[in-house]
Amino acid sequence: MITTYQVRHKTVYRYSQPVTLSHHLARLKPRSTRFQTVLKAGITMTPAPAFQHDRTDAFGNTETFLIAETPHSEMTVTSDFTAAVVAPEYPDPETTPSWEETARLAAYPTTPETLEAAEMTAASCFVPKSAKAREYAAVSFTPNRPVLAAAEDIMRRIFKDFTYDPSATSIATPIDETVAMKRGVCQDFAHVAIACLRSFGVPARYVSGYIRTRRPAEGPGKGDIELIGGDASHAWFSVFVPTYGWIDLDPTNNTYVKTDHLTVGWGRDFDDMSPFKGLMNGGGNHSVQVDVAVMPVRSD
Repeated sequence: MITTYQVRHKTVYRYSQPVTLSHHLARLKPRSTRFQTVLKAGITMTPAPAFQHDRTDAFGNTETFLIAETPHSEMTVTSDFTAAVVAPEYPDPETTPSWEETARLAAYPTTPETLEAAEMTAASCFVPKSAKAREYAAVSFTPNRPVLAAAEDIMRRIFKDFTYDPSATSIATPIDETVAMKRGVCQDFAHVAIACLRSFGVPARYVSGYIRTRRPAEGPGKGDIELIGGDASHAWFSVFVPTYGWIDLDPTNNTYVKTDHLTVGWGRDFDDMSPFKGLMNGGGNHSVQVDVAVMPVRSD
């Protein structure tokens, strides 16, 4: 089944003092993947930018540079795109190679695919080496366990053990602190899962995107299921499985990524996929309002 979505991500910044000049980097345009086709995408800004340019980063994501030179006390950035998503066909977790074999292939890469995966085993800005994450993950990494079965177990344990709490953390909260208090949001859960997998040498990457807010439950008269992380940017993790490739899992909702998720891009952690950041002159105090709408428009 193919599901087509229209997505709008609108961010409004309000400043107590005028901003005279600002430079911004947006990672809001989605990428096409094996299971996602981007039909159209665009970014607009008010005040109108004096300069706007797209480029591709080291991971193949689209970055948009914007420069505002008109003095302003309010700025609006809107991303609109349409994309079609098809459900992946995943392998049986129990038939995938062992996590030890996966770690060995990443440690000694001999193909472009394993060389790319090897980069996702190293410590990164928001996912440093963590003894606490390795300790938490240890029960999932029994000897010769298939790598996807181990990753799925990590996903399900985080969903069961951790509480979704937007007030508990910020993006700067250390991994060890998140593991200790077992609270956070989707970015935290993705980072914890990545730290768990990398601590055993298994390649794992951070995926940024969106999730459908509600989806129909299976069977007549079942109503809708509300998914956690809608109405904002969402994040999950991806594990490298030899002979198959990358498989996305969402620990916030305890599910493999199918047709309810839309991918913007991926990297080592949140630092590679921050939706919007920049520098400015002036501004004083400021507030941010984010509105996200993920609207399915067709299913075939």
